[in-house]
Amino acid sequence: MIMQINIPLGKEQSVKNLVFNILINEHPLKLIQLVNLIGKRYGKSVTFQAVRKAVLELVEYKVLVKKDVYFSIDKDWVKESKKKIDEMYQSIYEEKIKPAKMDSIGEEISVFTFSSLNEMMKFWQDVIDDWFGTFKSGDYNVNCYQGAHGWEGLLHPDREKTSMEQLKHKGIKSYAIFTSSTLLDRFLLNFYRSLGIKGSIDKSSSQFDRSYYVATYGDLVVQTQYPKELVIELDNFFKKNKKLENLNFKELSDIVNKNIVCKLSVSKNINMAKQINKSILSQIK
Repeated sequence: MIMQINIPLGKEQSVKNLVFNILINEHPLKLIQLVNLIGKRYGKSVTFQAVRKAVLELVEYKVLVKKDVYFSIDKDWVKESKKKIDEMYQSIYEEKIKPAKMDSIGEEISVFTFSSLNEMMKFWQDVIDDWFGTFKSGDYNVNCYQGAHGWEGLLHPDREKTSMEQLKHKGIKSYAIFTSSTLLDRFLLNFYRSLGIKGSIDKSSSQFDRSYYVATYGDLVVQTQYPKELVIELDNFFKKNKKLENLNFKELSDIVNKNIVCKLSVSKNINMAKQINKSILSQIK
């Protein structure tokens, strides 16, 4: 299936849009190749000069990049565009609510809704990155985490490693508690310990502990409760995978990318953060 996207650079059948859509699927290409493909694929007769003008304008916009006589879509432009689209998505779909007992929390809570667990986790990581970006010397420097399974360490180890290196670089003290004790949970605990996190396993069979995930970043508190369906599937996955060499990453990916509503709350409250930290630190062995 040929992918097609319209960019805001004129009409749908403009030469710029035709060039862009050809290069999405085939690249790199010469100008003459673009001229020929526009004629074959879209039945549109265009001159070499028209294609050249459109391509050079897209290069000027930094949408395309030129190497020798070949043109491709600029990867940096794609990356930046995705970031802006993600930010726009979160801005449009973000829900703002206030807790029933405002005095008990003290500040507004932001609740974000996602269509999969993995989508939610990627946003969670963005929240962490934003915190790193604003953290300065003298700020409250404790980070604590509690959850049943640290599955993101299996699917996104490089990003987790980068985050932990940022923690260490800024002098932030990091702690973690897992409430499940399968082979994979123990493996992941050792993985995070190797990155400088102090942590342990405090096994719990309660339904709440199996579904509740919380973390603090200075005075920031991030919380979620996994849908029951995902809790069951993740528990089964972690229990049955007893050999790391036979780990079925596709199965795990299917679980965390399943189309299901997930909600994440984010609040800025130093007192709540310290209470959560106190509870987590008391479980560290």
